[in-house]
Amino acid sequence: MRVVSEIREAQKSSEKGYNDAFDSLESQLVENTKALKAQNDNNERLNKLIETLVTENNRLKKKVNELEMRVEDMEQYSRRIVKEVGKALDVQISDAMVDACHRLGRQTGDNPPGIIVKFVRRFDKEELLKKRRVKRTLSTRHIGRSDDRPIYVNESLSPARRRLYAMARRVQKEKDFKFLWVRNGKIFLRKEENSPVKVITCQDDLQ
Repeated sequence: MRVVSEIREAQKSSEKGYNDAFDSLESQLVENTKALKAQNDNNERLNKLIETLVTENNRLKKKVNELEMRVEDMEQYSRRIVKEVGKALDVQISDAMVDACHRLGRQTGDNPPGIIVKFVRRFDKEELLKKRRVKRTLSTRHIGRSDDRPIYVNESLSPARRRLYAMARRVQKEKDFKFLWVRNGKIFLRKEENSPVKVITCQDDLQ
């Protein structure tokens, strides 16, 4: 009987061990299932995020293409205007002569934005400026427009030089200077035909 009893105890102990092992495996399986579900949920969230980013990226690409086309159209239009201005001044301007051409800012009121032109050769720029100084009555009617607004052709200046040039224009009017011009980024004033030329490099030069 003792042997039978020992066998039964051994069986109970073995069954308990199996049950404990099964419970442990079941618990581990539950934990793994939860972790897998969490991972799937995270993957689903990431997939939705990727889809959103792909859609947004495609939208931005389309927008960039549209903006590039608009910039290209505006540059072509600006080049055409520059050629018309050149023609009005008896200067033949070809595409090969122009390195870059674009609008400056946006239109304010009835005043269209200016056009900045970078010529390949300085000689072509100087030729256009020289012809503009000769023809002082240049206006929009000379380039086939129905209105009659003056067209200004000036050398491009840095913001500081533009402010200095504006002050020089006021001095020109106040002190009755006959000539005010810009060449190679420098500002010049002359009282009369035979007067000495004054180079304006700072505000003190205008005193």
